Amino acid sequence: MLENVTFYNDPLLVQALRPLSYYRSLDQLWLGTSTIQDKWKSYSVCPPASTQLVILGSLLPNANIVQALQELKPNTVLVQDRQVLAFTLDIGEEHSHLGSIKNTMEYSGTAQWIKHPEDLLNHQSAALFHEIQPAPFVIEKYQALGNIILAPSFCYIHPSAQLTGCMLDASQGPIYIGEEVKLQMGTIIQGPAAFLKGSSTNLGAKIRPNTTIGPGCKVGGEINHSIFFPFSNKAHEGYIGSSVIGSFVNMGALTSNSNVKNDLKPVSIFDYHLATQRNTGLKALGLIMGDFVTTGIHSKFNTGSVVGCHINISSQAFLPKFIPSFTWGEYPQVQTYQMEKAKQVASQWIGLKQQAIPENLAQVMEEIWKEEASFRT
Repeated sequence: MLENVTFYNDPLLVQALRPLSYYRSLDQLWLGTSTIQDKWKSYSVCPPASTQLVILGSLLPNANIVQALQELKPNTVLVQDRQVLAFTLDIGEEHSHLGSIKNTMEYSGTAQWIKHPEDLLNHQSAALFHEIQPAPFVIEKYQALGNIILAPSFCYIHPSAQLTGCMLDASQGPIYIGEEVKLQMGTIIQGPAAFLKGSSTNLGAKIRPNTTIGPGCKVGGEINHSIFFPFSNKAHEGYIGSSVIGSFVNMGALTSNSNVKNDLKPVSIFDYHLATQRNTGLKALGLIMGDFVTTGIHSKFNTGSVVGCHINISSQAFLPKFIPSFTWGEYPQVQTYQMEKAKQVASQWIGLKQQAIPENLAQVMEEIWKEEASFRT
């Protein structure tokens, strides 16, 4: 329950979380079984009626931080390591804003917030274990349809979900099968993993641990330790691992990524805020992909690749590790994706997923176009 609560988009974090932050505020990033904002809704955060509480959008909630916010005095900023975590304002004050607040309080607990795209993957396992609440079900109903379910007491299966000839192994982590999910024959899922509302698999899909398949997604092939934001497709064979995939993405057959370097050195990725490569310190990191991206068959992405938004790309060789937004063609013969064509294609994908076209679609596309102009040269 959130009363008199809003979320704050720190401009530096917004930039550092590109391309995932183009079409969503920080609190709308997906992790585990929900967005960050939805995680806050499971806590009771109620500042005084005369006070507006503003929370950093990428701050992850826990009981201790919630308690600190409840006790935060009016017109006070809560910080940790010079990062603003939250602040309170007087409702109705004409000139009340973050810059006008004089009082600062250092948070003494351990705060966790998403600073870079790969942080979503770092918190993914803990989020799935914490958020998936198993529930009893009649296992015979599913066994009669050829399903094998190991450790059923660690599973949640919504009554409307459809499973035929599948194997679910929750012995190492819980499994969540949500409302109206459809799992086709031969699907194998190792927990912890979550299939959210309306998602589905193709025949023989292999879903490995620490994976979230977002609402309305359709997946196949092999997926490991990855997060698919809503309404994306990877319906065919191919491997996606240690990756975060945005919305309205469609991957052609056999699209795959590498997620570990042959020399086992830490992975570096392009950082939008720094405008250069950044060493993540991680041994496994695959693909960070924005929204409205389509890939041709056999597309191959190297370890630590970053792909922007509104892209139509293919190649028989490995693609470059950074592909700026509005790139079109078969690498290396690529050109700028024309704005009107990109708008048309984006609208078609939104319609295919039976979603309403956002009123600000054209505006956001223009902003992306301008922001990445220097990257396309």
